[in-house]
Amino acid sequence: MFKIFFLFCFAIFFVSCSTHQQDNDFYQYQLSSQNCDKNFFAKELGELKKDNDTIFRGLNAGSIARDCKEFELSNKFFDLSEEAYKYDVDLQSTASKALKTATSTFINDTIFDYEGFYYERTMLNVTKGLNFMSLNDFANARVEFNRALIRQEKAKEYFAYYLEKNRKELEKAKKENKNFKQNIEENSQLIEKQYENLFEDFKATEDFINPYVTYVSAVFFFLDKDYKKAYDLLKEVFVLHNKNAEMQKQFKVFDKYASSLKPKGLKKHIFVIYESGLAPSFEEVSFSVPFIVNDNLVMASLAMPMLKKQAASFESLIAIKQNLKTQNLFDFDSIIASEFKTNLTFIVTKALLTTALKTSFNIAVAKNDKTGVLSLLSNLFSTLSTRADLRFWNFLPKNAQILMLENEGFIELVSNKYDLIYKENLDKNKDILILVRSFSKEIPARIYKIEN
Repeated sequence: MFKIFFLFCFAIFFVSCSTHQQDNDFYQYQLSSQNCDKNFFAKELGELKKDNDTIFRGLNAGSIARDCKEFELSNKFFDLSEEAYKYDVDLQSTASKALKTATSTFINDTIFDYEGFYYERTMLNVTKGLNFMSLNDFANARVEFNRALIRQEKAKEYFAYYLEKNRKELEKAKKENKNFKQNIEENSQLIEKQYENLFEDFKATEDFINPYVTYVSAVFFFLDKDYKKAYDLLKEVFVLHNKNAEMQKQFKVFDKYASSLKPKGLKKHIFVIYESGLAPSFEEVSFSVPFIVNDNLVMASLAMPMLKKQAASFESLIAIKQNLKTQNLFDFDSIIASEFKTNLTFIVTKALLTTALKTSFNIAVAKNDKTGVLSLLSNLFSTLSTRADLRFWNFLPKNAQILMLENEGFIELVSNKYDLIYKENLDKNKDILILVRSFSKEIPARIYKIEN
């Protein structure tokens, strides 16, 4: 009896604070306070080297290091995350995956390391590429942008594989659960219906391509003087936004450079990229659904992640001299919602299977527990372990806006409320990228000036 009691207590303690929302809050505080303390980064690196939730920690700590303009350190964090994607997710053994699935089905996913979303992988390489550009290492930047583009190409293939894998797991669960139709299928339909308005609000699509990845890559190759490749990439974005005046203007310039025999003699440009606000976060929501267990109807609760919109920063930026403003073309809300929508059926089904298993377990314990102690503990364990995993990369933008200007040797950018954002004399003989990252109106914007 004591041994069983100890094991239950340990399990309850282990899962009692398991949504990881406190970890999200921790990283958000570090960035909002613009903490560039070396001790913070040293501690985070130490945790990553111990393989402690490497992907989640690496993405967030890497973003904070980038905000501090510690570009080499930022890429060190990102490298560790990327390595974990490869070895801990993609190359994970079949036995490890099976054990993980079984364990997480009984408890929840929060007890394991974060495995991330696919859109985070492409943005990881884009951000590493931008870090290398800031270090004036265009050779390594080219490697990263090419990796990001390859991942873009493989997105549909990846999700086709993922959906087929989920289908097989659902078929297996269907055979193993005699009440699958009532407990899983019907309840899944009820829950997914609750998400319909969410996806309409987020404008979720079935397209897994992130045009921002393609656009930033096009600008990189333009600055790297590979005008043909830059044009080919921008053409992919132009197809999606051919009615946008800003995109039309840029497409003509890229076309002119790609077809010119003497591009060196052409007028130079300033590319302004404005990353505004924060991409969606997750919040936990609970659902009570009916289950049939041993021919009895019981109500049970499950916890699910729900996308939550976050605020943009300034509505736009304005180039004062030219009286032109940035154009919003790339919406991360819809990109993230699209992937979440694709994963939803599996997330809901797994949560229902977990709830069904715990409910059956609680009923079995109650029938064989004369004292009531174990029954109390098993119910308490179920309650505390019914949590949603709320981890995500905290610092991707809500949207990205663009503007191209002829380089006249000077730039002054203000917000739509005419607050000064950036003002500087520039070398008018170079093409220059000015990337403005504004997390909120209250936090000073970070400016990254890149030239080659």
